[in-house]
Amino acid sequence: EKVQQVPTEKPTWSYNKTAADVFRSELEAICNTKDDFIVTKENFPLGSVIQYDAERHSRLNVTNDVWKRFPESSPFRHMKHSRCSVVGNSGLLKNSNCGKEIDSANFVFRCNMAPIDGDHIAEVGSKTDLITANPTIIRDKYKNLRNHTMKEKFIKDTSVYGKSYIWMTPFAYKMCTSYTFKAQQVLKELKSDNEIIFANPVFMGKINGYWKKKGVKAWRASTGLFLVSAALSMCEEVYLYGFWPWHLDRIGNNLTQHYYDNHPVHKAHKLPDEFKQHQRLHNEGVLHITTNKCP
Repeated sequence: EKVQQVPTEKPTWSYNKTAADVFRSELEAICNTKDDFIVTKENFPLGSVIQYDAERHSRLNVTNDVWKRFPESSPFRHMKHSRCSVVGNSGLLKNSNCGKEIDSANFVFRCNMAPIDGDHIAEVGSKTDLITANPTIIRDKYKNLRNHTMKEKFIKDTSVYGKSYIWMTPFAYKMCTSYTFKAQQVLKELKSDNEIIFANPVFMGKINGYWKKKGVKAWRASTGLFLVSAALSMCEEVYLYGFWPWHLDRIGNNLTQHYYDNHPVHKAHKLPDEFKQHQRLHNEGVLHITTNKCP
């Protein structure tokens, strides 16, 4: 798909509370996000069975050892922020000057342990309230946290996000469970400020189904789309940055895949389909998406 053929967003944008509330109630009708965004002792009681959401045939019995890893209830239950930023990792953010604007939100969601160090602060900011991490990085980057050196590295790398939630998906595939549990254990053991929370496979399944019906023809929604869906339930106004699935910007400049590297994106996702949804919601005033540099 040619970038030149991508329609531009409406030139003037204002938040449309009525449209946003209608959209929120649509999402709430299929999933009580504030309670069910993460796994808790309430939504998966002792003795219940977890069905994995990507590997549908896999199950896990909630034994005492599993259950004690869950928080009592969702910390998002009473959350209603006036403004949230959701930061994707597109190369569009490089030299975008969006850092200050991103950080001005009450709550900031970030994806895939993206770097926010000195080189990137001007473009993406540093405030982080929730960041996602793919369980496979525990295996690949941190060698399954098998020795003290790797544990220290993991603690050091997560500490840059301050006191934040790290949202992981232990119940997508069987192999993700042990990596995530191990990461949680290491953070507790070394008294980290960060807290690992587990994506709820019921939430994932329902939200995935919702976007499929809306025309996202992917096997699975991207992390970014799950976060946008959650943010719309937890925040009044939602601002998206770095959601741009092409290798060229609007005026034809080349872009890297991410603002920090050029690794290709996972084939399971259909990011142009997702972008069309974000753009539609922007034009309706439900959320705001930035596809240019920030002032």
